[in-house]
Amino acid sequence: MPKAPRTALIAEGPVSRSWVSRLPGLRKNLGPLKGLSLRNASRVAKLIKAGTASDSYDELKKCELILICVPDSQLTSWLEEIASCGTAWTNSSFVLCASAMGSGALKLLREMGAHTGSLIEMDGFGGNRFLFDGEKVVLQRLRRLVEAEGSARVLAMNEGMRSVYDAGLTFAAGMTFPMIAAAVDAMRAAGLHAKIAESAVEAAVMGAVRSYLRAGKRGWNGPIAKVDRLELRRQYQALFKRDEVLAEMYLKIAVDYLVETVDKPRVGLNKKKTLAPF
Repeated sequence: MPKAPRTALIAEGPVSRSWVSRLPGLRKNLGPLKGLSLRNASRVAKLIKAGTASDSYDELKKCELILICVPDSQLTSWLEEIASCGTAWTNSSFVLCASAMGSGALKLLREMGAHTGSLIEMDGFGGNRFLFDGEKVVLQRLRRLVEAEGSARVLAMNEGMRSVYDAGLTFAAGMTFPMIAAAVDAMRAAGLHAKIAESAVEAAVMGAVRSYLRAGKRGWNGPIAKVDRLELRRQYQALFKRDEVLAEMYLKIAVDYLVETVDKPRVGLNKKKTLAPF
């Protein structure tokens, strides 16, 4: 792999506690570090034990890769300052790190001729997997920095698709969480102790994950997958007697899945049929 690029960092906030300060290759290759003031930059450089405090954007221009790690609420003011500092950013590579926004947030710099991207740490990989959104030239430079030691990887999504990826996380965690809670509540309504209910739900959820990883959608089973309305009705009616709120949640989710699974429109039809509740 080619030599890691000389890298600069624009930092504001608790950067020393962020994964950005531990990004593989950063400490060895970090040059100028820009903060709200030279004093702040010196403090960050001392905390992360890397880089040299600088108050000159011309120093940052000498680097192939410039990481931006600032609070999202402050990003606009930083971008305006970078854009108006008098330095030409043509062909410079900026990477927005640890932000809820994707590479599109750096549009102002891209309009000035800079290359742009964003980087986030992927949960569950021990700090060794990072997800990139942006231009290929930035990805190449970033990989030279992060992957040089062989312990980490930068994975790329399609440019501009950060929000779509985030929607996937919401499916995986944000939407799954209340369903797991409802499953535990239903089992407790059946008389199981909380710990037993939680263990049973954990086993069921992990079993579903394993089935999907082995067989994809073909691994889906149960009364919804089998379109077993009789069993679904039996479960719903029993649950309704114990907890009407849980039962209504069950009904809505089950019917929505049945509509998606059974009632997809045929080619040439623009309107779905209405599927009767079970």
